[in-house]
Amino acid sequence: MSIYQEIWDADQEGNGIRALRKKDQSDLKDESVGYVLVDEEASDSDANILSEVVIPTAKRSTYDLCAHLFDNYALDPGIREEVTDGESLEERDFIRAIIPTKPLQIAKNFIARDLGQTVTDTDLAVMIEKTWFLQGKAGSKFASGFEHVFVGEQKPKGDQPDLRAVDLGGYHFWYKYYLDDGGKKGSIEFDDHIKFRGTRYGDAGKTAQGVLVPEVVTLSYEWTAPDTVSNSNQLLKKPIGGFWVGCSPEGLIALGLVRVRTSVGSFAVINGSTYDVKFFPLDSNPQSIRTFFPIFKRTDFIDDSSGNGNGGGGGTPATEGTVKIIAALVNPSGDESGRETVTLLNIAPTAVELDNWKLKAPNGWEFTFADVTIGAGESRAFHMVSPSPQFRNRGGTITLLEPSGKVHARVEYTKEEASREGFTIKF
Repeated sequence: MSIYQEIWDADQEGNGIRALRKKDQSDLKDESVGYVLVDEEASDSDANILSEVVIPTAKRSTYDLCAHLFDNYALDPGIREEVTDGESLEERDFIRAIIPTKPLQIAKNFIARDLGQTVTDTDLAVMIEKTWFLQGKAGSKFASGFEHVFVGEQKPKGDQPDLRAVDLGGYHFWYKYYLDDGGKKGSIEFDDHIKFRGTRYGDAGKTAQGVLVPEVVTLSYEWTAPDTVSNSNQLLKKPIGGFWVGCSPEGLIALGLVRVRTSVGSFAVINGSTYDVKFFPLDSNPQSIRTFFPIFKRTDFIDDSSGNGNGGGGGTPATEGTVKIIAALVNPSGDESGRETVTLLNIAPTAVELDNWKLKAPNGWEFTFADVTIGAGESRAFHMVSPSPQFRNRGGTITLLEPSGKVHARVEYTKEEASREGFTIKF
């Protein structure tokens, strides 16, 4: 498991909330653990893409502490913030609250292993401050990673606030977008200041995949933002932007730390979807964030239950049985949705393209591969991208189908094998 997936899972067990497509069944909405409904298939500019959010009281504290920081920054990056004692206290309170959380502790331990040295909680607090909150100069403009990523800022148009529509920089935290789009924080209901201008994943095939992955949103929009300097509103436009959905503030902080502070690199796979995790430093300081955001690249599966294919070429023919089902995690620990996996092995001497091949789960649900190639001798584990568990714990059959519908491989597992929670079954 990659460190990105490990942090994501830990966050979902903690203060993160589950991202669900709006069209998914209502019985998946569990208020006890929280959820956010994502509707990227909306066409109305007044649509709320994050249409419903429930954050349980037990998970609210870090969101509220994070939200207290949103008004600590000037919209215009040409103005350097004068940090008051109260604002410094809010920052310290936020950092102090997130240090003990599991995502940050996992990030701390991973950083320690990567650096080959001990990292204490005090060291971690300093890292968070220097990586996320250090205020530097981005060109001729003032900025911090937290301000840019969590809050958003006007792109430079001179050194004074500009009342014309200008581009929006940063703004990569889903909860901030939700609040600005007319969301609720406790009993407080916010005005809707967002105009949705459509999804922006790229070509039709990539868009078809992207809108089916609730953990990420890539879109175009306009934000009528409050300008505290001019005491007026500033219209900002984001031609293309995006963010992960459902991660808590500490989850995003932790993901940023491992991206910046370790050699993990930008390639990330979370719940079966692949991202290019972008990071640009502040003032050429390789340990401080100027900006940090994910770019959705692909998902291992597409959903063709409604008759929508991915326009693939039908896959490369393979000799019968050259791709084997060698393992499956059918009973993951904790929440099973999206965490079940099947591992395939290509025993052939050449690569096999699985475009439009299918994996059929025991309950009949079919997962269609999207532009996947397995190299000669390569094995790969694939997450079952689904809003609900698909592998029966009482036993069942997993089938690999070629594009023609021909059975290429089939395995069975028993109730006894499935009873061991968290263990992968080897076939």
